Amino acid sequence: MSNLEQEVNPLRPSTRDERGFFQANLRSQNLSADQDKARKNETACPETKQSKKKNKLENDCLNLKRTLLMRSSPKMVILKSAEDLCGKGFPTRCPKVPSTSCDPKFLTTGSFAGLILTCSLGAIIIIIASITFIWTPFEILMNERLRMVRGLPAYEWWLNPPDEVLLRVYLFNITNSEQFLNGTEKKLKLEEIGPYIFREKLTHSNVQFFENGTMTYRSHRTAIFLPEMNHLSLNATVIVPNLAVLGMSSYLWDSSFLTKIAFNLLLNRLDSQPIVASTVNNYFWNFTDPLVKVAKTLAPHLVPVENMGILQQIYHKFSDDVTVYYGPGNGRRFFTIDKFNGQSRLGYWQNETCDTIQGSTEGVTYHQRVKRDDVLKYLRKTICRVTPLHYTRDVQKLGMKAFQFDLPADVYAQPNDGVTEQCFNRPGSPNLPSGVIDASPCNYDFPVGVSFPHFMNADKAVYQKLEGLNASPAKHSSFVIVEPTTGIPMESRARSQSNVIMRSVSGIPRVKRFSDMFIPMFWAEYNQVGLPWYISALMYSTVIILPASQFYISISFFLLGLSITSLALVRIFKLSRSNSKTLCSYSSLDLLPPTPSTASEC
Repeated sequence: MSNLEQEVNPLRPSTRDERGFFQANLRSQNLSADQDKARKNETACPETKQSKKKNKLENDCLNLKRTLLMRSSPKMVILKSAEDLCGKGFPTRCPKVPSTSCDPKFLTTGSFAGLILTCSLGAIIIIIASITFIWTPFEILMNERLRMVRGLPAYEWWLNPPDEVLLRVYLFNITNSEQFLNGTEKKLKLEEIGPYIFREKLTHSNVQFFENGTMTYRSHRTAIFLPEMNHLSLNATVIVPNLAVLGMSSYLWDSSFLTKIAFNLLLNRLDSQPIVASTVNNYFWNFTDPLVKVAKTLAPHLVPVENMGILQQIYHKFSDDVTVYYGPGNGRRFFTIDKFNGQSRLGYWQNETCDTIQGSTEGVTYHQRVKRDDVLKYLRKTICRVTPLHYTRDVQKLGMKAFQFDLPADVYAQPNDGVTEQCFNRPGSPNLPSGVIDASPCNYDFPVGVSFPHFMNADKAVYQKLEGLNASPAKHSSFVIVEPTTGIPMESRARSQSNVIMRSVSGIPRVKRFSDMFIPMFWAEYNQVGLPWYISALMYSTVIILPASQFYISISFFLLGLSITSLALVRIFKLSRSNSKTLCSYSSLDLLPPTPSTASEC
C-alpha cells in the first residue's frame, strides 16, 4: 500500500496480520451489539412465549386461508354453519361474526320487545288522534270544566277565587241638618263622599258532591279595607241619618196611639236625634244609639241586633250554604242554584214567582255557551231578590269577543199595567213609588229600600225632598261582561243604593219632618276589575287558539303515530327475514390476519 493510500484511509490495515486483527475485533464488536440488542428486546417484550404463540396462530390462519382459497371461490367463502364462524374453528386472531347476527334466537331478546312496544305506542297515538276528530280537544276541555274535578284549575280557582272584587262605598253627608230640622229649609241637602275602597274576599268550603248532579258548599264573604287605595280617612266625621231613631219610628208608623206615646217619651228621655255626627268607621262597623240598647231590653224581638253599622249588617253573617248543578249533563244549568240555605225559595215573598231562586247564580260563573237571548239571573242577597240581566251589546275584552248584559232600567220599577202582580211589597204596607223596592225582609224587617244610586230611573216623588243627587247611567248602572263560550265573567259592576223608607210618622213629632221620605244611607259598587293573567291566558288558549289549531294538531299526531308504527313494522320484518336465513357471509380477504402488531415485531 502506498503512502498516499495510507494517508487517505488511515484505518485500513497495511499488512495481512493487521487485517486479521482488525476483522476479529470487528466480529467481537458485532457480537456485543447483538447481545445488547437481545437484552433490549427481552426488556421491551417480556412475554416472548406468548408472542410466539400468537405468531403461530397467525400462521395457522394463513394456512387456513390458503386451503380455503384452493377449495372454493377465489373471492368469497360462504360458511353455512354459524358455529364455524363463532368460535370453534377459528383461532383467536381470526375475524368473528357478531354474536347478535349469528344467534338464531335474537328476535326473542330485548330488541324485539322494544320494537313491539314502539309499534304499540304508534298505534295508541293513531287511536287518540282519530278520537280527537270526533271529540275535539276543545270539547274535552269544556266537559272537564263542567265536571269540577278536584285538583284541576276550574275547581281550584273556584274554591279559592282570585282577589279581584273591589267594594267601593259612597256615603251621603247631610249639610243642612239644623235648617231642615227647624223647618227653615224644606229639602235635605246631601253631599256624596267617597269612595271608601275595600276588597271583598270570597271563599268556598265544605264542598260535597252528590249523585244527582248537584254539589253543596258554603260561601263566605268578608270586606277588607285597603289603605293603599284610599285617600279618605276612616276617622273623618260625617253627618248622617240616625238609623236607630228613623228606622224604629218608621217601623212603628201604624202602631197604636199608646205605643207611639211611649216611644215619644223614650226619645225625649234619651234625647236621641234623627241626625247625628259619626266617624266613617263607626258608621260602617260600629254604629249604635242608647235607644237601641233600651229597646232591646224592653222588646228584644223587635231589636235583634244592637250594632247597626251599615257594613256590619251586611258582612257579620255573610255565610250561606248553596246547592248548585254541575257536570256535563247540566251544561245549560251549570252552577245555577238549586237550593239556598237548604230551601228552594228565599222565603221573603208570598208570590212564588218573586220568591224563587231557580236558575239564578251567585255571579261567580254562568253556564257555558251563553246566547244573546239568554237572561242571566243573579241572586243578590242584600236586596232580597233575584235580578235579571239582559244582553245589550258585543264587546272586545282581552282579545276575545264577549257579551255585555245590563241590569234593566226598570228593575226597581213598580208595575202599572194593572195586570202584573206586585212582587216586592210587604203585605199591608203601602205600595212604594217606582224606582224603589222593599228590602226589609232580609234586614230584620228594618225599613230598608233598594234603588239605583242617586235614585236613577226613579219617580220624582222619591227624591222631591232631596238636593245634591246627580244620577248618571255611566256611573250608576250595573252590568256584567261574559265570555260566551265558557260563561266566565270578565268584568262586572253591581251598583245599588240603600235607603231608609220613612212611612207617615206624623204621630212622632221629633221625626215628623221625615214623613214619606226616602233617605239615602249609602250606595255601593261591587266591581270585578278583571281576571288574573293565568286565567286570562287559559281562556284565550281555550277559546281562540285551540279551536283554530286542533285540526292540525290531530293531523300531526295521526301522522306521527303512523310513522312510528310503520318504521317499527319494517324493522320487525327485516329482522324476521334475517332470522329465517341464519347465513353469515365473509369475503375471503377478511380471513387475512391483521397487520402485525408491536408484539409480533418483537
